[in-house]
Amino acid sequence: MFLNKFVKCLTPYKVTTHKAWELDSRGDVLKLDWNESTVPPSPKVKDALVKFANNGTMNWYPDVDNKVFRNLLSEYSKVPACNLEYFGSSDALHEYIIRSFVNPGDVITLISPTYDNFRAAAESIGATINYFPLNKDNTFSFSYLDFELHMQSICPKIVYLCNPNNPTGTNYSTEVIEKLVRRFNDVLFVIDEAYYEFSKITASSLVTKFENIIICRTFSKAFGLASFRVGYALGSENNINGLKRIRNPKNISSCAQVAAIAALNDIKYMEDYVNEVNYTKLWFIKELESIGVNTNDSEGGNFILLDLGINKSLVIKKMEDNNIFIRDYGHINTMEGYVRVTIGLKKQMVRVLEVLISLDLNEKTRSA
Repeated sequence: MFLNKFVKCLTPYKVTTHKAWELDSRGDVLKLDWNESTVPPSPKVKDALVKFANNGTMNWYPDVDNKVFRNLLSEYSKVPACNLEYFGSSDALHEYIIRSFVNPGDVITLISPTYDNFRAAAESIGATINYFPLNKDNTFSFSYLDFELHMQSICPKIVYLCNPNNPTGTNYSTEVIEKLVRRFNDVLFVIDEAYYEFSKITASSLVTKFENIIICRTFSKAFGLASFRVGYALGSENNINGLKRIRNPKNISSCAQVAAIAALNDIKYMEDYVNEVNYTKLWFIKELESIGVNTNDSEGGNFILLDLGINKSLVIKKMEDNNIFIRDYGHINTMEGYVRVTIGLKKQMVRVLEVLISLDLNEKTRSA
């Protein structure tokens, strides 16, 4: 009755299955459905949280201008502190971007299939969503020429681009992004670099040169802080100041700030994990291809997109029987047979491979 007219007809962002949280024992659960880190964060995070629990000011609101955190982010991202701001997750940052820059009726182009939270948040305030599809026939590649024609036809206010793209793993070079930013200088490009640490491709050098680019990042993937909900934006001073106008600085908890600072003080731990995941991903792809599973050349990110076809439901059930959870993408048109699998340590992915081998997917596909 009281919902706004846009929310009344809104299709919500579809979350993954809740089954992992419903298990009484989670000791052997392998949660590969939301691209979280498959290992705990740096031990320094726990030490810092224990210290804060014993001596911190838990009865105070959080530090609303944490200069230690801000300076560490500046050093890590290699942009001046005035060109960044931290938020209570990159999802929250998406919502701040939409509230700051989008009017009802504005057109937002999503390069799809992609992460759906930006779409849901935009539609909730009356934005019009437009999709530019990646080339499925060529493993979800991106055609610059086709996109240029699309942009000239649609003239959107914002383009949302995940780099690397979730769930396809498509990588966009910094050169391509700069070409787009220069060519369409009246369009705001929101570049979601949630998986930057795994690809090391970033457009961060552009935020001090151009007004029409904002980069979103998160601590939920490589740093292992998904439960703390910490994200940050990189952008021009004007854009950062615009976001600050509506940002509630009390919404990034003290514990989240303490955890993020500790994680940034142990970059080696994060990089060792990333290196292990990247190595394991290459190994896992070769093993999957040897048993006839299509991995769609999933380049970037700590995940792969699998085309299981008619075997999808069987694989998901068998995985769940073994306390392994993967992401079903059947809710997206044209992706009925697809699943996304987070990549963890090699010993973890051996468990996944053993389940797949036991199903003999090649034989089942031939029989069908």
